[in-house]
Amino acid sequence: MNFLMTVDVESFSIPLNRCDPETARQVYDQGLPRLLAVLAKHDAASTFYFTGELAQAVPEAIELVKDHGHEIGCHGHLHEVDRAFDILSYDEQVHDLTTAKKIIESVAGPIQAFRAPALRINDDTIRALAATRFTTDSSVCPQRFDGPFTFGSKQKLKWLTAPRGPHYLDGDQSILEIPVSALLVPYIGTTMRISPLMVRLLQEVLFFEAAHTGRPVVFLFHPNECLDTRGNVITTRRTNNRIKYLFADKIRQRLKLRNLGEKAVVQMDGILHHAKECGFSFMTASDLMREYRVKE
Repeated sequence: MNFLMTVDVESFSIPLNRCDPETARQVYDQGLPRLLAVLAKHDAASTFYFTGELAQAVPEAIELVKDHGHEIGCHGHLHEVDRAFDILSYDEQVHDLTTAKKIIESVAGPIQAFRAPALRINDDTIRALAATRFTTDSSVCPQRFDGPFTFGSKQKLKWLTAPRGPHYLDGDQSILEIPVSALLVPYIGTTMRISPLMVRLLQEVLFFEAAHTGRPVVFLFHPNECLDTRGNVITTRRTNNRIKYLFADKIRQRLKLRNLGEKAVVQMDGILHHAKECGFSFMTASDLMREYRVKE
């Protein structure tokens, strides 16, 4: 049984509800060291998806993660609502990917793993990934339903019928989709922090499925979840739509503020400990890609 620990590294500040240069530095100084220590404790190989923006601002963050033996991937260039991949054209996506990849590879060397910011993609994304020579994507979260609590909710309705196991996104089998595990609610750090009981129940179902189907379990986490909350909470408004602002900004932010910092670190330690106890092997996105190619 395979467990993929995946990490999105970005400058998004949960207390400010927006990207923030100071948060990028805090991720390097505090968030990543805390998370890397937990991963090392369990010898858990992971894939870290970096935004080009953070990689450019704090290139030593990539060096830190690479020195710990983890895979480096791409999380797009910017993590802004108005630059999400599901609203960008094919040419805009290629430009974004090319920009981010160049920045990240200047520090990390060749990369091939991708995850879209906020898991937002459209029908042009597969072609854009192929054009920029990525081989894996992890931007789909099958059978997850966020409703109004997320931007890009209409595109994400397709998740309800998406395959739950790894599968190729294109006819020539160049892009392997590695879905984030879910069953109505996602198997991610946010769910873990909002409701530890809910994620434990979800985990048992996912682990049972993995044991009987061979489907890998994919967990998504962020180093900014390991940061201690400092100062006032400000709900930066990212939309003029009142309903979206209420649900995707205000309410979502309040939920995401739960159990940050050391509490998140302790919970993450529990997730990895339980996976190891249940006999899972930790692997990266590229490890899984190689495994699929061998099977062919």
